[in-house]
Amino acid sequence: MVIVGLALSFVLVGILVGIGFLLSVRKHVSTELVRKIIHIGVSNWWFILIGFFDSLATALIGPVLFIFANSIAVMSGFANRLGISDRQRNLGLVYFPVSLLLLVLLGYTGVIPLWASGIGVMTMGYGDGLAAIVGKKWGRRPIGKRKTLLGTGALLFITCLVVVGFSLGYRLPGTWSSSWWIAMGVVALFAAVLEAYTPFGFDNITVPVGSALVSYVALGGL
Repeated sequence: MVIVGLALSFVLVGILVGIGFLLSVRKHVSTELVRKIIHIGVSNWWFILIGFFDSLATALIGPVLFIFANSIAVMSGFANRLGISDRQRNLGLVYFPVSLLLLVLLGYTGVIPLWASGIGVMTMGYGDGLAAIVGKKWGRRPIGKRKTLLGTGALLFITCLVVVGFSLGYRLPGTWSSSWWIAMGVVALFAAVLEAYTPFGFDNITVPVGSALVSYVALGGL
């Protein structure tokens, strides 16, 4: 199972790099879109994790692989070939797998349940990724550091969907109760505030880790 998981991890990296190259040669595709597609793609590794890795030692291989590969791409300038030339913002490509590493450690050592770690990963991957795309395309009213009100609203909505999906998938107690609705709102609002006001690209760490911890506190006690 571990060998299959490792193979799928490498395939995922290859697919994301390939998509990045294909998009970067198209002049009408922005570098931000390329970055966020890679960003969203990396979050899907979580499904490989829960399906094929059952120990901490093997589960850490994926995040370490992503950190190593993304660091080389950014520091060597290889990311420029993908049309991504903003080095400071590209560091977000490194921060996200660092957060994956932290969430794997928290989940596989029992500090928080894996469902809470998963909420953090998907909130960052799909929530932040799609929020940035929506905000750049249609957002007009600024909020926080280089964010828009519309993008923040998109993150709120997507985080709620993530909480619904994990609550149903893991059959969390209290799902659909009045307390659950409040907890979902707390998680979504907390993630949105972190995403809007965390500076220097560190939201790629604060949003997933913060969302995971708040999910555990808010939803785990229902």
